[in-house]
Amino acid sequence: MSARTALLASAALLALVSTAHAQTAEDTTVDSVLVTGRTEGYQVKGTNTATKLPLTLRETPQSLTVFTRQRIEDFNLITVTEVFAQTPGVNVQQYDSNRVLFNARGFAITNFQFDGVPTQYATGAGGNSVLSDTSIYERIEVVRGATGLVTGAGDPSATINMVRKRPTEDFRASTSLSAGSWDYRRAEVDVSGPIALNGKIRGRLVGAYTDRDSYVRFQHDTSPSLYGVVEADLTDNTRLRIGADYLRTDSQGGAWSAAPLFFRDGSKAELPRSYSAGAKWNRWERESVNALAVLEHEFGGGWVGRVAYNNRSTDTESLLFAGSNSGGFADKVTGLGLTISDTYTVTETREESIDAYASGPFDAFGRTHELVVGGNFFNRNLRTLNAGITSRPYSLTTFPSIFTWNGDIGLPGVSNTGKPRSIANTTEGGLYAALRLNLTDRLKVITGARFTDWDVHTDNFSATTGAYVNTTANYGENRIAPYLGVLYDLTGNLTAFVSYADVFQPQNLKTKDFEQIAPKVGGNWEYGIKAEFFDKRLYASLNGFYMQQDNVAEIDPTVLPNSLPDGTTAYRAVSGVKTQGAEIEVSGEITKGWSVTGGYTYTYNEDAKGARLFTVNPLHMLKLNSTYKLGRWTLGGGVSWQTKVYQNMQAPTGRFTTAGAPVLAATRVTQGSYVLADALLRYAVTDKISVGVNATNLFDEKYYRNVGYFNGGYWGEPRRVLFNVRARY
Repeated sequence: MSARTALLASAALLALVSTAHAQTAEDTTVDSVLVTGRTEGYQVKGTNTATKLPLTLRETPQSLTVFTRQRIEDFNLITVTEVFAQTPGVNVQQYDSNRVLFNARGFAITNFQFDGVPTQYATGAGGNSVLSDTSIYERIEVVRGATGLVTGAGDPSATINMVRKRPTEDFRASTSLSAGSWDYRRAEVDVSGPIALNGKIRGRLVGAYTDRDSYVRFQHDTSPSLYGVVEADLTDNTRLRIGADYLRTDSQGGAWSAAPLFFRDGSKAELPRSYSAGAKWNRWERESVNALAVLEHEFGGGWVGRVAYNNRSTDTESLLFAGSNSGGFADKVTGLGLTISDTYTVTETREESIDAYASGPFDAFGRTHELVVGGNFFNRNLRTLNAGITSRPYSLTTFPSIFTWNGDIGLPGVSNTGKPRSIANTTEGGLYAALRLNLTDRLKVITGARFTDWDVHTDNFSATTGAYVNTTANYGENRIAPYLGVLYDLTGNLTAFVSYADVFQPQNLKTKDFEQIAPKVGGNWEYGIKAEFFDKRLYASLNGFYMQQDNVAEIDPTVLPNSLPDGTTAYRAVSGVKTQGAEIEVSGEITKGWSVTGGYTYTYNEDAKGARLFTVNPLHMLKLNSTYKLGRWTLGGGVSWQTKVYQNMQAPTGRFTTAGAPVLAATRVTQGSYVLADALLRYAVTDKISVGVNATNLFDEKYYRNVGYFNGGYWGEPRRVLFNVRARY
């Protein structure tokens, strides 16, 4: 752990311990205070992801969705991507068969957490682009909007907190076997219980292995996952948890491209969903090891402290080849016309992060209030190694016919010196505090602030000697961001709320005068009504949101591209980028045995001139899922609907130059609105054993999951059917 990490953790702990000891001591257990996320069916009893205060969903003045273990298993949600496909307000896009992008409210989701400890997700060949298997998580929480109080820098999209499974006090074991479409096969096992000292030391081991082909030609993926954790009660009030999780994804024959949208003569290319212009030898290997340590202590008087540390290593190696849509357009008759893109990339990411806080009640003015103080730190080094393709048995200028391509082509020569070409470092530290004031029995106010110190720089090295050359993209910022939430109980089950949070996103860009562009800043407002029905078994919310950003960077048209002293392009800051919308969400149980989850989202983004932005995200989305238990049978299903998405690309007009090249023009490419339906059926053979089947895209809707990216469109997954056997002991 770095000295800066230790310093920040010590400062935060010193503050929380001194505060806690000022309270009146009471004998309570660690579990009764710290475990805010107890779940029952599809409902969660509490969460602290948004503010670090232990609050119910109704008491949290932001949009919040929680996927419980029950919901994950009912719908057989095996990957985090499948979870997001059911999450209200989250749009899932795919560039190709291995790169996935998540958006909320028009902005990319990059802020993730493991057990409340910050990390980042990257879409691309390197970095933290691998997402964990859901087998290791007890629940997944999605807070939409700005979460600057606990995460610091970032766009107002969402923060994802993935909460790992903990050891249980009694022995439990489960296993699951799945098989289905495209030779899908999966096995999963979960064993948990006491180890020693009459249960004061407990352990849990979770393993999973997935082997599958794809609806995309040539692709075959394997993915082993392993998670182990040991938890010990050091005293009646102190608990220590240490463990690690491991995930490896080996993707062979991936497409690394999308299907062409137009032929050379300007006509539309409706190619099969199995289309791939990749090579059979394509490989994209990603391996992640994440070590964890958590120390929790109850000081007395309801005050608790928690320190959590993650150390994550992610290695990626990719050798990729594809017929490129950006280098040309295929002939409608011959299929010729594409060029070739290829790459060999090796990266190593090393990341450490820590979060430390204390929370608890205090009395003032005749009422009891709550306070949380803490800090967190995040450091990441992304090493891009000096690796590349050294020889090719093919020409980059000519790709074979897309109609006869079978994935067979000679393997290029590659080299990897093992030395870095560049090391990109990102460091972010912060201190935060939040106060929940119970002003009356009905009126609550949550107020707080965060100080964030953010720094990024890239060290560059010689490709021949490996010696240090220079440092570029050297930039730092610090900022204080306020937070305010007000909640008023209209009735015993209805609460009105409004909240405000600052948006802060550094921008490593320069003006035409070679001065640093100021950080992108803005304010995010949320307001609405939250409710609990049927003895708090069903949660519902209706809310609106509004956000305006200033200092948004755009290319300066008065300056030639790449004309700055360092060879980069000049930008200028503009103001008035607005986002507004509304959400409706429900989660829980309507009657005994009938559960429902889902919601509707409307989002509109516009620039200062009123023109719509981020058009690859739909204006309207609806996601609704439900299950009903009837004796030993469980029946369920879901529906998702979204309106059209579009963006502009340079496409052939049907006219040609005198040299025979197609004349291009800006063309809007669109994926119209569509509806997807899912279904599930499960039968409990005994109290311990069940069998089931899940079908996604039940009616085999044909749609693009992304349009216009590098002049292509990536097809969504066709109908998929998975059969499953699950046993518990």
